[in-house]
Amino acid sequence: MKSTLHGYMTVEAALIMPIVWFAVFFLIFAGFFQYDRCVAQQDCRVMVMRASDMREEDEATVLRKIVEKGELADRKKLLFSGSVQKDFRMSKNNVGMRIEGKVNTVLNRLIKETDLKVFAYASEYETEKYDPVRFIRICRRIEKYAGS
Repeated sequence: MKSTLHGYMTVEAALIMPIVWFAVFFLIFAGFFQYDRCVAQQDCRVMVMRASDMREEDEATVLRKIVEKGELADRKKLLFSGSVQKDFRMSKNNVGMRIEGKVNTVLNRLIKETDLKVFAYASEYETEKYDPVRFIRICRRIEKYAGS
């Protein structure tokens, strides 16, 4: 029996399989990156909304109460983010927060350029402080204009 197989299939597989594996691992890593980004943004949004509802005037007191509730993005929730920086600010009428995070890649030891070592994300949210009296007045105006 004469063998009709040639070696070109082995060569093609050797060239294509690393590309396929890289694509699969990149998709998995991109999913983890998106998860960390979404968790950090959601926590930032929740913290700003909770801070806008608090009556305290002291920024440190408000931040401490928010952190005690456990909604802060930390190492327990995040999968790959190495560091998350939070910048909380509060004024008389507004509450704002900026959250930044970095996800280290597997390219840390392979590439010396700093741009490819880390994927970064950032989000910023700002809201007005909640004023119950103003809210009731707005509801009454809407009720008046609606004709009820």
